[in-house]
Amino acid sequence: MACNSSEGSTTMNANEQKLYRLLCWLTLLIGLVCFFWGLGNIPLLSLNEARRAIPTQAMFASGDWLLPQLNGELYLTKPPLLYWLTTATSHLFGNVNEWSVRLPSALAAAVVVFAAYRYALRRFGPWAALFAVQVLIANATFARFARRAEIEMLLTALCFGALLAALHFVQEQTGRRWILLSYLLLGLAILTKGPVALLFVTLPLLVYALVYRETRAWQVLRNPLGWGILLLVGSSWFLAVSLQMGFDIWQTTVQRDIMEKVQGATSYPLLDYVLWIPGDFLPASLLLLAAPLATWRRWKSDQRLTVLMIAIAAPLLIFSVFSYKHTKYLLPIYPLLALLAGKRLGELMETARPAWRRVLLTLGLLMPLSYAGYFAVAEARTLEFRYVALMQFEQWIAGVRDMPVYSYIGLQERPVYYARRPIPVLDQEKLEQTRMQQPSFLLLVENDHLDAVAQVADCKVREFDPYLKRKKTLTIFGFGAACPSPANHDKTG
Repeated sequence: MACNSSEGSTTMNANEQKLYRLLCWLTLLIGLVCFFWGLGNIPLLSLNEARRAIPTQAMFASGDWLLPQLNGELYLTKPPLLYWLTTATSHLFGNVNEWSVRLPSALAAAVVVFAAYRYALRRFGPWAALFAVQVLIANATFARFARRAEIEMLLTALCFGALLAALHFVQEQTGRRWILLSYLLLGLAILTKGPVALLFVTLPLLVYALVYRETRAWQVLRNPLGWGILLLVGSSWFLAVSLQMGFDIWQTTVQRDIMEKVQGATSYPLLDYVLWIPGDFLPASLLLLAAPLATWRRWKSDQRLTVLMIAIAAPLLIFSVFSYKHTKYLLPIYPLLALLAGKRLGELMETARPAWRRVLLTLGLLMPLSYAGYFAVAEARTLEFRYVALMQFEQWIAGVRDMPVYSYIGLQERPVYYARRPIPVLDQEKLEQTRMQQPSFLLLVENDHLDAVAQVADCKVREFDPYLKRKKTLTIFGFGAACPSPANHDKTG
């Protein structure tokens, strides 16, 4: 992120330029701390992190980059681009670890911040660009997913890049190579999370072209070579898997991962996103209270701003009607919201009195600084209850490598990652069969099923408390020779 105050519409005197460069470089340093400081020092913090890290382990060990595996079973719920990147970074590290599986997300977040800065600098001026970056870094969801081994930040970088490339062609009268770049990035976004990426890029461009009858937007949408690149890149893995496994392989994935989220039995209120997103952007979202009608009247005639508002509103409306909602699903629109917030803060900066300008600059720096302080100092302490058992479990299971290990109904995937081997899941019927067929084994059981297993187990080997939550435990039960000795059996029946 080159801290250049000479671009944009705002002119600065020498003192302002010096102050701007200082604040810009400080913001850059704060962003690096937020995204990279201690990135691999904390064990996996979520179920979804495990669901991205375990296929990376399998891919790294087997060399099979086509068919992801989760706990020893085929896992095609998500396309593999993130797995490919995390496996590649793991080869750089020499093994799969928290650093290697989280690094692609941190790098993607840095790319988003850089792209947002450059876009705002060219179109809205240096102060708007600086504020946009500060708002983005200080966003709760954005900052968190920049440090997680999850799909959403990579998807955000690719969708945001695809949209900006298309807008660069439309607004800057540049060559068609920007169209091709947009489709290439969109194809990679489909390889990250599937066709849902079209809602963040193609849908807004279509609405923009229809509303404004924008010729160059139609040129983007009707480009046959671009669509060819999109189909070649985006469908490549799906086609390769289908040719090897058969096209019926996708039926379960479509039903479970798409249809249930669109029209599942569990339905969230229609306006949840409208309430959640302003909370994520506090205190910047309070700008909505600062002369909203006057701002709307001024902005609606500027197509540079209305296209951003369309790119926010179109996917927001679509995702709002889905039954299952989560703020991370709309992370690709967060950079666009930050651009609008930066634009508004830049306007206030240009018209405010000196005292208020100092307040804006101070708050703009303190917002991301507070997040940097949290990640550098407080995160490991405040979230210790969520991972301390995983560290203990990893040490314990390394000492029972020769003993078969199973889990009982609904075990979280995180222990599978730290076991560094599959842990088959048993229900009650399979548990009875395993007891008859296998004389000795260990069984991992979470709180909800302790009574059912305690009645049939030969002993309780170990208990981890707290486990992932403050009032949750993981109990290891033993069968046969898995118990230390008959004298030490802790029969719980």
